[in-house]
Amino acid sequence: MMPVLVTHPVLQHSHQLALALHERSLLQSFWSGVPVVAEGEAPPWWLPASYRSKVRTVDIPRALRRHPARFQLALRMSNRVNLGIPGSDVVHRVFHWFDHWAARQIRQFRPKVVVAYENAAFHTFQAAKAIGARCVLDAAAFHHQTAARLLGTPATPYTPEINRRKDEEIRLADLILTCSPLAAESYTANGVPADKVRPMMLGAERPLGLPGWQAHDGPPRFVFAGALSRLKSIDSIVASFRRLHAEGIAYDLEFVGGVADAELLRAVLATPHARHTPNVPQGELFSILARADCLLLPSRFDSFGMVVAEAMACGTPAVVSTNTGAKAMIEAFPGSGWIVEPGVESLHALVRQLAQRPQQLHAARAMARQSGDAFSWASYRQRAGELFEEFVQ
Repeated sequence: MMPVLVTHPVLQHSHQLALALHERSLLQSFWSGVPVVAEGEAPPWWLPASYRSKVRTVDIPRALRRHPARFQLALRMSNRVNLGIPGSDVVHRVFHWFDHWAARQIRQFRPKVVVAYENAAFHTFQAAKAIGARCVLDAAAFHHQTAARLLGTPATPYTPEINRRKDEEIRLADLILTCSPLAAESYTANGVPADKVRPMMLGAERPLGLPGWQAHDGPPRFVFAGALSRLKSIDSIVASFRRLHAEGIAYDLEFVGGVADAELLRAVLATPHARHTPNVPQGELFSILARADCLLLPSRFDSFGMVVAEAMACGTPAVVSTNTGAKAMIEAFPGSGWIVEPGVESLHALVRQLAQRPQQLHAARAMARQSGDAFSWASYRQRAGELFEEFVQ
């Protein structure tokens, strides 16, 4: 019996969930806007050459996968064509188009359980309910009311429609999977019954053959990986390390990733002993994380923080904020990292201590590796598989 359909307008971690179900003979089909390939399978012909090396390899037979080209092409075109509406609204509309497409296929496939991604599940769940299927909402972000309160970003003309759909998706869902206990709390805080919400921590895998961390005589190496944005508290990181410099405390600080705010990039480049490395391939990112003494992710709010799992898979401890979902990795393995309140004062006090006593960073590596092993993708698939075996009974 293969009763579960997994759909996702892009990819994120959906291929890991689909693989978990396939490993237990529970996967009926996996549909995603971003393609994956099996070992030895060529990437889709329509995928630009620059993206073919980035395609994930997943041990799911081609017969169980569908990756319509139209959605990937629509997302790429939206980045190049000025349609006169906010870019985020364009992405949401593509998600809703994928939702319409998936809903039309439901009646033919007749799954017993449908997993769909938030903001791309509205019509899919309606179609699933019409054939008596149960619905699982893959909710990677905070509840939209919590997100709006914490972010404070202005609404767009399409925001009310997005939120209306999300509320209906939550109502139709029989189960809501969040990526951390912190994200789960955002749903229960907004009135969703606790027995309907299940946190399912994500994971990472250390690449085979990755060189390990090496002791060094230089100053402690701190790294941030992600988009340069206020959401990720780049301004707080910069201010904290400028204070260290003024206090005569040595450090090495690297920022890796894209730029969401050009002003923050200028601030980074003006910070002593700091440098910025643009987006790098995943393998190179793991190498940077493995060489670092400490990862920094003191986000103002972050439903998970995948880079924390990636760093700990390399044995690199992390500093995260109380508003970062991946803090659960540190809570589960005390000594694998540090949790601070968002803001300059608490972050500066901690990095000052760590920079002056780098042996604390070195001592945390063993526990960080234990946390990384416990929250690997293999562990995620084990937990997800057990959950769905129980759910489909």
